Amino acid sequence: MFLFKILLLFLIFINSNFLLSVDERLNNIRFSDNHLNKSFRVVLDLTHKAAYTVFSLNNNPRLVVDIETKSNIKKFQNDSAFIKSIRTSIADQNVMRIVFDLKSKFYIDKHFYLKKNENNIFRLVIDLRKKENLNIQKKNIKPKSKTKFIVTIDAGHGGIDPGAINLGKKEKNITLKAAKELRMMLKNKGFKVFLTRNDDTFISLRQRRNIAKKNKSDLFISLHVDSLKKKTTRGTSIYTLSEKASDRITAKLAERENKVDLIAGVNLQDVDNEVASILLDLNRRDTKNSSSLFAESYVNITRKNGHRLLRGPHRHAGFAVLKSTDIPSVLIELGFLSNVSDVKLLTKKKSRTRLLTSLAEAIELFAKKRSNSN
Repeated sequence: MFLFKILLLFLIFINSNFLLSVDERLNNIRFSDNHLNKSFRVVLDLTHKAAYTVFSLNNNPRLVVDIETKSNIKKFQNDSAFIKSIRTSIADQNVMRIVFDLKSKFYIDKHFYLKKNENNIFRLVIDLRKKENLNIQKKNIKPKSKTKFIVTIDAGHGGIDPGAINLGKKEKNITLKAAKELRMMLKNKGFKVFLTRNDDTFISLRQRRNIAKKNKSDLFISLHVDSLKKKTTRGTSIYTLSEKASDRITAKLAERENKVDLIAGVNLQDVDNEVASILLDLNRRDTKNSSSLFAESYVNITRKNGHRLLRGPHRHAGFAVLKSTDIPSVLIELGFLSNVSDVKLLTKKKSRTRLLTSLAEAIELFAKKRSNSN
């Protein structure tokens, strides 16, 4: 009887592990071409609503999808006339990178999840359109006549909004110090740099975006520090704008950050209307792609330089501060005030400088790529 119980427990353990391994899988990739509109749709069939990142590259045109899945690397059938080949690799632990080599330049029109179907399958949909359609719209847009690359750095929170608080440390103070230090690094590299705030002042999310626009910025970076109940969570991460959050934690983070204006009694009634029109704006699509490209550079450089990153460090959600129509914008979480090790890293200038140096390196690389593409 005792041996039977042991055997039963063993079988339950094996089966539970099997179920976990079956869970979180990418089952298939499907395609739908529209030759009339020179567009196509990619559909990923998943057993779960996975966190993902999607961006496109113009040099050797590619669509890149990073998605959290426990699927093994396998070949997917290419049924699209617009795609040359499909490659897969493991980008990180439980993160698969799928690269679609395209026959010509396309831009990402939109990407979203459909509700799970009767077979309990979630479908991640990515719509792409040929780049020549975009060029027609851009003919009347005059290029900016300036030499220096302009960066606006946003120190998150401030004034009556302290942000995260733990161990006697306030997010608003850490982000302001980091913003000033990053400004000095970038100025030494020849960049023109503006801050959304130079002292402990409250500034609304819309004002922060407007400051970047007024300064004719080429890049907007909002610096933050997070805090979670799970005190072991640590590391840096980067967020770009999306209609839907990449995961539940990111959705909650965006909701929390977007509510900070309520502290100062700012009227948010117009924000949703603004967002609705922004997401349909043609320029926004290019801006989102550029934001994602910068995010990938930041992740690669920080990882290369030995910094701790969150699992799936490039995430996305509807952060109000990132909703600029024509400026590539990212929100960077430097670390977690809820984690003792991260608190030491963020409050000591030497370790904080190491992380900001990697961020400056990513900005420099992004500026060079933008300059070459123009």
